[in-house]
Amino acid sequence: MFEYIWLLLPLGLLIGWLAAKRDNVKKQKMLRYLNLRYFIEESQEVDDQLLTLPPDYDADNLNFSLMLGDVFRKRGEIDKAINLHEYLIKEAPTKALTEKVYLSLAEDYLAAGMLDRGESTLRLLLESENYKKVALLKLSKVYKQQREWLQSIAMLEQVTPLTEDLLAEMAHLYCELAEEELLLQDPPNLDRLTLWLDKALLADNDCARANLIRAYALYYYENFEASLESLMLIEGQRTELLPVITPMVYELSSRNKRPEYFYEWLERAIIVNDHIVLKAWKTHYLILNESFEAGVEYLQSVLKKESNLYGLMLLNKLQKYQQERTDAILVEKTFREMLDQYAQFRCESCGYTTKAMQWSCPSCFEWNRSIPVTDIVALKVKH
Repeated sequence: MFEYIWLLLPLGLLIGWLAAKRDNVKKQKMLRYLNLRYFIEESQEVDDQLLTLPPDYDADNLNFSLMLGDVFRKRGEIDKAINLHEYLIKEAPTKALTEKVYLSLAEDYLAAGMLDRGESTLRLLLESENYKKVALLKLSKVYKQQREWLQSIAMLEQVTPLTEDLLAEMAHLYCELAEEELLLQDPPNLDRLTLWLDKALLADNDCARANLIRAYALYYYENFEASLESLMLIEGQRTELLPVITPMVYELSSRNKRPEYFYEWLERAIIVNDHIVLKAWKTHYLILNESFEAGVEYLQSVLKKESNLYGLMLLNKLQKYQQERTDAILVEKTFREMLDQYAQFRCESCGYTTKAMQWSCPSCFEWNRSIPVTDIVALKVKH
């Protein structure tokens, strides 16, 4: 009986050695996986030996290789990423993994600027249960880059559920169509322009941009009263934009022969938004309609309550004009020169500054984040 135990002992040692070796292989795979995750999340360099392909292609290793391809793309080695993902499509053992590879491959194509290939690859995922929403959002972005607004809208309409952010984006895409109608057609087709604006407001009732475009269109057709009414709707949508519409409210009030309306509106606007530009316009109004001294005194009282470098520089120039007895028309020119020298808008999300209003931030690409700056801010140049 005992002699058979000695025969089984080498077999037990062999089984134990094989089990330990298998466990060691798992630990090595896990170590490689963790190193790769660290590389992706922290953007740190990693030993190139850790980026070699696994020898076999089961589901776990395929996921590992997918991650490896993503690392190549993040490192800027787009060709390697494309070659790897194209190879993995042939090796994927299940439909779900195949779709996952297609998504990574589409991102490779988009990163390489091959938008047509990226588009066709993403369209392969429109029937996928797991990746349809992601594919639709990426396709919408591709069409937006190509300024194919209707195609981009068509992709967003298929996304479920439509969040507030997506509805706001859809509204801006309709506004892009309306702006093209306004700027590229002479005269603009008011019916078609109105159609796009109505759709924009249907998607997002708080889309101030739609009412601003409508005001410009109505101004073009010299319907000044309706144009002013459209501007007034912005007051209830985004009070941050009141400094943006102030010059147009001033112009329309004059066109409608109601200069007192502008002053009444300005007083109301300053209560809900104490932006320095609004107070500068009040200064301007007082100079032109009452006296130079009244405008300067008002601006001085504003700056005593709250310091503002923009207001201080403006006051300094006005006082120079006051000493030289310069005509009030030069004062208006001064306002415009001051506005042109510095940033006028800042993105609430990333802080990027611009001179002109940007509905979609050129830096972080978020919508509805650009607001007028409250003081002198240097322009940040995007390289």
